[in-house]
Amino acid sequence: MFVANGDGDGDPMVLPRYSHLLAGLLPQARLKIYPDSAHGSLFQHHAEFAAGVEAFLTDSQ
Repeated sequence: MFVANGDGDGDPMVLPRYSHLLAGLLPQARLKIYPDSAHGSLFQHHAEFAAGVEAFLTDSQ
């Protein structure tokens, strides 16, 4: 599972520590924290997010 989150207190919806916890509980999970972003990190870092998802899906096959 690809787990992505913003960094720091900029994401009031899901704190990064919960993403670390989730990734630690899921077998073969990959965690990506996007610095200086909030809950919409996939929009703020769209190119990096898309590349990360593509790499995860390609490597998982």
